[in-house]
Amino acid sequence: MTLWVDILQFFLIILAMSAEAREQLFQPNKERLEHMAFKATKRGLVRDDFITVAIDVDDPNWTEIVDVLMPDHDWQQYRDRGEKPIARGTVMAEKIIEYLCQVVPDIAPALTSELPNGVVRAVVMADGGASVYFIEPFPHFKDG
Repeated sequence: MTLWVDILQFFLIILAMSAEAREQLFQPNKERLEHMAFKATKRGLVRDDFITVAIDVDDPNWTEIVDVLMPDHDWQQYRDRGEKPIARGTVMAEKIIEYLCQVVPDIAPALTSELPNGVVRAVVMADGGASVYFIEPFPHFKDG
């Protein structure tokens, strides 16, 4: 029984570390995601119709999604500059939510519940998992 408890504790620690890694990816990208959400609402999209995403391009769990969302993008240029390549954008919600609910069922409630007033969903995909954040659309940059 002790072995199972030790294994469970190990996996809980790994999950917590993964969530922390996604939080560390989210924080420096938060303003850009809020700005993308602002631009989407300005174009007339309804908050439930889209999500913003930040995806660790080098995480093998998300390679296929990155390739679908940004085919043929040159990610190596970022690596060559010593940067971590992150795919960011606005994605139509229906299909990606359906997919994420299947592959990361723990976040399904946050993806499918009613949105609080004034916010949109942002999903960070990295470190083998995904985390959902609620952000306020805001024009942080001059192009919005």
